[in-house]
Amino acid sequence: MLSIFWLCLGLICYVYIGYPILITALASVRQRRIDAAPIHPTVSLIVCAYNEEDIIGRKIENSLSLNYPAHLLEVIVVNDGSTDRTSSIISKYTDKPDITIVHSPVREGKAAAMNRAAALAKGEILIFSDARAIYRADSLKLLVRNFNDPEVGCVNGNRRLHKNRSPIFGSEKSYWGYEAYIKTKETQCGSTVSVSGAMLAIRASIFEPIPTNMILDDACLAMQTLRKGFRVIYDPAALCFQSSAMSTRDEVLRRQRITAGRFQMLLDARALWPWNDKLAIFELVSHKVMRLFLPFFSAGVFLSSAGLMFLPDTPEIVIALFWAQIAFGFLAVIGWISEKFGWKVGLLGIWYYIASGNFASFRGLVRYSKGRQTVLWDKARRTE
Repeated sequence: MLSIFWLCLGLICYVYIGYPILITALASVRQRRIDAAPIHPTVSLIVCAYNEEDIIGRKIENSLSLNYPAHLLEVIVVNDGSTDRTSSIISKYTDKPDITIVHSPVREGKAAAMNRAAALAKGEILIFSDARAIYRADSLKLLVRNFNDPEVGCVNGNRRLHKNRSPIFGSEKSYWGYEAYIKTKETQCGSTVSVSGAMLAIRASIFEPIPTNMILDDACLAMQTLRKGFRVIYDPAALCFQSSAMSTRDEVLRRQRITAGRFQMLLDARALWPWNDKLAIFELVSHKVMRLFLPFFSAGVFLSSAGLMFLPDTPEIVIALFWAQIAFGFLAVIGWISEKFGWKVGLLGIWYYIASGNFASFRGLVRYSKGRQTVLWDKARRTE
């Protein structure tokens, strides 16, 4: 039982602390530079929308006002079977020569929408964007400069959160900062394996249609790029802005979908993973796969330490960590109660956010195993 305790504890520590330290050390000894330079290829900015009536007008105006040569930029908006006012709002832009509107009467999912847009796109660089991601004016120039390097095939921009009154703003901001640090170090080593669909650029020459049953379309594009021998990089200077989820419950919905998508990619790893890139495989296992099993590692630590409490000569560190887990659970419950009643969560939100993340991972596994997680999902509500 003691060996189970140490094994599970070691795996948790590796995921949260050990891997970031290790990738930082690797980045310091084997930095691969990016030959970035100002270039102006033709760009197709693709926005896929489903029931985005509250933001789609602002997103289109933002896309049309970006600081990039107008004759080199086309904007493609795909309306994926929206049932709200999205269709009528988008229709107001049909007479603009620099924007293409694609209507689909039936919702087929983001991957199918991306494929439809890519088939029409004329740009050398395809940039896929979430409807709720508002780009800073210089973001396209900063993204495409990286494609001056012939080894770069895919570039992910920096997703930042608007400061708002969401009870999980602080926790979500901390999480994204943690992720950004890891992606930066992975990029310095060669490539990152973690990308966000909010701002994702790829060479049109290497784009392949995404399987329409793919839950994580952005991750699929990253794997596609790596399999072809190109780098996937993260550029923190290319900024877009989004709002926080309205609540931890909304964040759980998003993260359980991501978990289901990761299990999908794990089970089809033979076809999807870049097996020719050993560093990328190491990053995938350490950064993505092991996180899927954190709920089980956590359960292993708690159950084994609880069992050891009944045995004589239990190591003091086991006793201390058992009570630390009890305290963690207590703080997470207080965080949940605080959010539920609209109290200021503060630091308590971090413990609740971590606990809910593990819960979301478990739910994602259950949903995927039962076939309940498809490419069509309920979006997380976000503050404005």
